[in-house]
Amino acid sequence: MITVFDSTDKYPLQKIGKMAGVCWGSPVDDTEKNIKRAKDCILSGHGRVLEYVDIELCIENYSARAIREYYTHIGGGPTRLQESTRYVNCENFAFYLPPTAKKSSEAEKAYIDCMEYIRKSYGKLMEAGVSKEDAANILPLGMMTKIVDKRNLRNMINLMNQRLCTRAYVEIRGMANEIRTKLSEYSDEWKWICDNLFVPKCDVTGWCIEAKCCGRKPRKE
Repeated sequence: MITVFDSTDKYPLQKIGKMAGVCWGSPVDDTEKNIKRAKDCILSGHGRVLEYVDIELCIENYSARAIREYYTHIGGGPTRLQESTRYVNCENFAFYLPPTAKKSSEAEKAYIDCMEYIRKSYGKLMEAGVSKEDAANILPLGMMTKIVDKRNLRNMINLMNQRLCTRAYVEIRGMANEIRTKLSEYSDEWKWICDNLFVPKCDVTGWCIEAKCCGRKPRKE
């Protein structure tokens, strides 16, 4: 589940246009001109202006593994807070069930049984007086977690270009799509950004640059 905090810039294009207007010595009191100036900057590849737009989200019900991949997008100085396994009792943790584990009842049972065993073992450790922060060492990457994330628009565009690619892991691709949907609903300006900039990298380059191509776009010869 993705929550867009109201501290996220509501009118990112107006903000970008104002910042660019100052640099150009242009008036910045006309909303439509600011939006046009922002779009001109963005479509011309002047990415520095994107760094003025802040995005603040609460991301929950995704696995620790997916969040760990999300953390790899570190450009532009993003910051985040994660639900603490030092203070939170995780005995009844929720977990991610991947699509391939659902393909057969045998695989699904084996996966769930493993998670149940970890849950019970965690509970036994707690009963034996082991602290939450030490018992947390047995918790799986598939355990659902929660973070508060802050990053700028330039960083988010790069994240989307990478994680909307069909080569991205299915769970984080779903997360990227959910973020895209939530931000597109935040304002009309965000909808323009999501429709035009939050796209797979092959839409940006015009061809696939992955070693293992999915076929969505041809590889460049």
